[in-house]
Amino acid sequence: MGIREHFGSLGFVDRWFPNYHNWSRARVTLFLLCFYFLTAAVPYFLTNQIAAWRDASLFNPNNFIDDMIPYMSWNIVFYFSFYLYFPIVAWYGSKEGQRRIDGFLFHQYLTLSTWVACILFLIAPVKVQLRPKLTLGEGVFDQLLSTIHEADPPFNSWPSLHVFQSALIVMVIRHWMKSDGTWTKLHSAIIWAFWSLLVLSTMGIKQHYMFDAVTGILFAALVWVYFCKPNLNRIDSNC
Repeated sequence: MGIREHFGSLGFVDRWFPNYHNWSRARVTLFLLCFYFLTAAVPYFLTNQIAAWRDASLFNPNNFIDDMIPYMSWNIVFYFSFYLYFPIVAWYGSKEGQRRIDGFLFHQYLTLSTWVACILFLIAPVKVQLRPKLTLGEGVFDQLLSTIHEADPPFNSWPSLHVFQSALIVMVIRHWMKSDGTWTKLHSAIIWAFWSLLVLSTMGIKQHYMFDAVTGILFAALVWVYFCKPNLNRIDSNC
């Protein structure tokens, strides 16, 4: 099956950007980043503002483990590492040929799953009540966290977007690297270790409950197993 036949599974891409397979890799990378920002980041921001305006919380998932995890200001480094995942997956997904088609398909699943999460944010809102317990100092990390608090209302709690989106990205990069024969045990150890630190950081700077992280992992697993992996494999097998 050729490239044009594959485009049938990409819907609007075929209709609005029929020549994107001829674009440079840098152009495709930028396009995928813009696509994510407009279709996923903007809905997140809007639903968070709606939740803050409504100021309602359906339940409180706080448990003793949340109370046991100390505030670790340095965790904010790993929390911000989340934003590196998107240019990385956009670059990996912009490679010419089959990979480019996979990249566009993956970004659509990333967007659709984010919309599902946004619906959950609206119908089952949870307000994170961990911030008032913090005593922020004058250090750089504390000031960065204070900036986050000012810009990001404590809603859109579960499933954690930091956790589920980064997990999906790690899984698709692993899928692509295994297809290329470049995935090694060393890659696995390093990438999953840094991802684990990102997950810990969501709780270590008191941005999320453990419940948010766990539901983020479960949601990512469901999206990967039932949507991403079967469709990427189906396309790959038809090449």
